Amino acid sequence: MRRGLASAAVVGAAALAAGILTATPAYAGTCVASDPCDTTVTFDVTAGALQITVPDTVDLANDGTPGGFAYGQLGAITVDDLRASATPSWVATVSSTAFITGAGTDPGTSIPASDVYYCSGDATATTGSGTFVPGQASPCDPPPPADGTALDTPATAFSHTVLPADTGNNSATWNPLLTVAVPLSAIAGQFTGTITHSVA
Repeated sequence: MRRGLASAAVVGAAALAAGILTATPAYAGTCVASDPCDTTVTFDVTAGALQITVPDTVDLANDGTPGGFAYGQLGAITVDDLRASATPSWVATVSSTAFITGAGTDPGTSIPASDVYYCSGDATATTGSGTFVPGQASPCDPPPPADGTALDTPATAFSHTVLPADTGNNSATWNPLLTVAVPLSAIAGQFTGTITHSVA
């Protein structure tokens, strides 16, 4: 009796396993001839980051004398908004350190950020929808006088504003003019400072 039950159980398990292995794949539906048969398809739109790209180093094209101006294009600044956002607005900000030669502690060796001027000018390239607004509109003319905004406090370099329909990714590139008003007290030497961009 026990042997018969055990044999039946083994046979049943084998039959069940065979059924699982040979089961027909599940379908959403079966449609008769001439009837539409629909398949629902899904995929994801992936999001990236909001980021800004700037040159590593720049040597201004025009050197300055005491009482004059050093100036030149800073190079391409690019904001890439890859967030795939429903509200993809952003503001890029720029600031400056003092420009110094040597340790910058002796007389004539430091030029304050208040003598550093930034003019973004209009965008050289954009992608996406929305309105791209320069912090300082074109034209950005060579000095004199110094064109743009003094960087003794952080300033807006560029911004992107949107309406409800302006969704998704976007980008903007500009090539700002940087002008340094060299004080009469400045001594000869190579002056170095840092221009910092950020975006949020």
